[in-house]
Amino acid sequence: MRNLIHKTSAKIFFSLVIIFLLFCLGEEVQSSSLDRGESQEQEVKKARLYKDIFPLISESDLYCSFFVLKKKKELDLKIVSAERTEERLFLREGDTFFLSKGKKDGLENGQVFLILEIGQKIKNYGYLTFMRGRAKIADAAMDRAAATLDKACAPVMVGYSLIPFEEKGRLLGKDLGFDILPRETGESKGKIIYSHDEHEMIGSGDWALVDLGEEDGIQFGQQLVVYKRSKKKSAFVKMIGNLIVINVQSKTSTVKVLSCNSPLKIGDLVQTHFK
Repeated sequence: MRNLIHKTSAKIFFSLVIIFLLFCLGEEVQSSSLDRGESQEQEVKKARLYKDIFPLISESDLYCSFFVLKKKKELDLKIVSAERTEERLFLREGDTFFLSKGKKDGLENGQVFLILEIGQKIKNYGYLTFMRGRAKIADAAMDRAAATLDKACAPVMVGYSLIPFEEKGRLLGKDLGFDILPRETGESKGKIIYSHDEHEMIGSGDWALVDLGEEDGIQFGQQLVVYKRSKKKSAFVKMIGNLIVINVQSKTSTVKVLSCNSPLKIGDLVQTHFK
């Protein structure tokens, strides 16, 4: 009888131990599930917060687009000759060419320059200037220097000019869109004066020039809205696009179209986003 009581007590003890362990394991699993649920919820919130954040300005926008140069005289460093120029007209990435200046003018090995092609004159603003590539000084002598074509955005030729290369970071952000109503006062206003390759229609991702610049308070990375005014009803306007500034000069700015609901054109009106 005594042995039976001991055996029964032992079974009850072991059963209680197993129940206790199962209870603890269940609590741990439940806690882990809650933690995973909270973590997933946080990830969803982050995804919602940053879903519209993307690169607004790319490296190509910064170093392969165009801007307005006020005076040609500002450019005095040029490509004067190149190796194998008798074989072909355009230079390729990796090619070596020679510059009109050297060490006595401040050139040093390793310096990086932006290559420019001067284009047509844009009214009274200055000369349209295309960024065609980047070059690095490989061997600077006293009166001239040899450089290597590091990156080409377009064909590079003898006679093109160079200016010091200034590194700019790409910009992440959100397209502010154009679902707003323009105001008559308080914001800088201008218009589109030139489109890339003089296209009649300008779409998302295209470059253009506007007649707003540093003198109007325009800054790099700023977004501008585009609108049309009705010919029949002068008070009626239609919002049609959103731009971002990728290069700022005194009286003009280079912009990229972030979004639009119809093709933009030269002459379309532009103004800054409201504060």
